[in-house]
Order: sequence, then structure tokens, then C-alpha cells
Amino acid sequence: MELTFKIVLDKRHKKTNETYPLKLRVFQNRAYKERSLNIAISENDWDSNLQMVLSTNDSYTALNSKLTSTKAKVQKLIFLSEDAETLTTPDEIIKRLKNKGQKQGGNIKPSIIQYGKDHIEKLKVSGRIGSAITYSCGINKLKDYAKTDKLTFESVDYRFIENFNTALLKEGIKINSIGNYFRSIRALFNKAIKEGVVEAKYYPFTSFKIKTEKTISRALTSTEISQIFALDLPVRSTIWHHRNLFALSYCLIGINFSDLLTLTKENFIDGRITFRRSKTHKIYSIKIQPKSKDIFDYYFTEFPESSKEFLLPFVKNFNNPITLKKDISQAIKNTNDYLRKLATECKIRKNISTYYARYSWANIARELGYPKDMIAEALGHEYGNKITGIYLDNYSNEIIDKMNDRVISSVF
Repeated sequence: MELTFKIVLDKRHKKTNETYPLKLRVFQNRAYKERSLNIAISENDWDSNLQMVLSTNDSYTALNSKLTSTKAKVQKLIFLSEDAETLTTPDEIIKRLKNKGQKQGGNIKPSIIQYGKDHIEKLKVSGRIGSAITYSCGINKLKDYAKTDKLTFESVDYRFIENFNTALLKEGIKINSIGNYFRSIRALFNKAIKEGVVEAKYYPFTSFKIKTEKTISRALTSTEISQIFALDLPVRSTIWHHRNLFALSYCLIGINFSDLLTLTKENFIDGRITFRRSKTHKIYSIKIQPKSKDIFDYYFTEFPESSKEFLLPFVKNFNNPITLKKDISQAIKNTNDYLRKLATECKIRKNISTYYARYSWANIARELGYPKDMIAEALGHEYGNKITGIYLDNYSNEIIDKMNDRVISSVF
């Protein structure tokens, strides 16, 4: 008559997203009574022997915490029934567990805050620090507004996000920044629904549309960028070094500064810089033109030790992706500060930043008469639609190289 229990993956009820529900089963002899735990995971994410969710599931920490809590409650109910020396059945255990849950506010529902934190940790482990920071900003804003870290997915309904949006606007936060927060929250909902953590009926973004606003053009004219590159600066001065970074980014078709600062010897292949962009994971191959070669040669000669890790001596690899991300952010901030000083010297009334290298390259290429689809191909964008994007692959490196050579020559 002894009571036992276990948590099982119920393969009798497969969901449309290829997941199965986890259920609590309380046994007595050969009979049992079961109760759904409102958790659904894939078969590959479940260890039936340990009765634990494996780390292959993004939310394994939160889900295992819920399972541990459930096991402790069932064990306590069984002990209490044994101490009372009363005849207790699996049905009574399930009922008591349900009643206890109702007194405490019902079944424990997953927190979007904790779910987000688990996802952020997994991003950090996989080295996607930029994405982790983006999600952290969204989750932190959501937690500040809700004033709790136990905010359930179900609580984040249409009215909630409308009020949240209004509160952010009152804080003076820009529409595009708010859009980034909501895109992170929306992505967590999509992920949670796919994993069976929350039901699709609670998805709040069907009616709520994330807004964006057009940003001010971040491009310099060929005359303006020529002025910046022509300024007579003390060689080896700090401002001179940061202008070199800006010039390299421009010469390498607006390479993102994070990718530029972390180039290694392995990225130099047959006179080209070949790398995978950290943001999109797209592979680029850019010919090293004479101007960029001169700058690289200077740093190889003056800072030979730095090339053991990164080619440029502005950040160091501490084998810690979080520290590296902070160093990259600081280097970009420093460059932006000096770019604004250069703009002031040239009487350019624009709030110049590192992004201007990429936008200016595209703008000047357009001024030179190159078509939008060709410029998009050089920048790694998909022009038009996916079908059009496939045909753009027909542009050879030689054509893009010649275009880049003209864009560079127009300002140097």
C-alpha cells in the first residue's frame, strides 16, 4: 500500500511543436493517478532516470527548479499521511497538491523574467555577448516596470504591453530603443511557445505592433569624409590612431567595429580580409586595398606583439567574452569621441560615430552611380526579396573589388 511517485514524459500526447507534456504520477500498487505539470519539452531534453530537464533546453534551470519544488511538495504530503497513519490514495495526494497550489495562488507558472535570464546565460555561454546584452536590456526594463521577477507570461497581455509602452515613452526613451526592448520580449514569447512553456493563446503581439521611426541619415558626403582624412594630425597621437580605425572601416566596406577590432592573422587570406560578421554570421571577403594595407602594415611593424592575438592593438583577448565585449564598447566610445572632435575641426555639423563609415561608403558608392542591388551585395544585405538575393550572388568579388577601389579613391 506504499505510495510512490515519479515524473514522466507522456509520449501518448505529442504536441504540434514536437514536444511532450511532463506529468506527475503517484502510484499505489499498480494503480496511479497523474497530474499535468504544464511543462512540455522534446524527448531529447529529458533524462528519464534522473527525472530532470537536460541543459539542451534553454529553460532547464527554471524548469528543474519547478520540478524539484513539485517533488518536495509530494514527498511532504506522503510523509504527513504516513505520520497520521491514515489510509491515503494517489487521488487524495493529487487533490491535496492541487488545493495547496490554489491556496498559494494556483499552479506555479513560468516567469518570463527567469525564462529570459536563463536564455541570456545560454547566449553568454555560446559567446553571443551582444545578443545577451540586448536581451538583458529588455528584461531589466520589464522587471523595473513590473516591480517583480515573478511576472508570468500570461500576465504580459495586450493591455500590459500597451501600458508598458506608455510608461517607457513617458521616461523619454526613444521609439527605436523601445522597439528593441519589445523585440526581445516578443522573441522570448515565440521561443517559450515553441518549447511548450506557454500556450500560443497568450501571445500578446498579434494586435500590438512594434513601432520604429526613421533615423537621421548617418552618412558623410565625399567632400566631408575627404576633409576628415586630409586633416594634418600628429602621427601616433591618440586621435590619429582612432582616425585610422575609422579609415580602415571605410576601406573595408564599412566593416563593423567589433569585427574590425577582433581580426586575427587567420582572417588574412590571399590578400583579402575574410571573416564572419558577428551580428549576422554572414561570411565576407574583402580585398585589402593599398590604403588599408598601409594602415595594417604600420600596426604590424609598430605593435608586433599585438598581432599574436588581434591584429590591431586596441583590445586584448582575455579569454573572457564579457570582458572583451566591454573593451570593444570602450574602444568604440573612444573612437566616437575623437570623431566628433575631427568633425568640429572640419566644421562638419553632424554627430559622427563609427556607423558613419558604413553609411558613408554606401552613400558615396551611390553618388558614383552604382546600383542599389550592387551596393546591397557589397554590404552583405539581401536586396528586395529572398529570390532577388539569390541572384545577387552572381556579382563576383572582382566587380565588388573594383567598386570599393573607386569608393576609396574618391576620398583619398
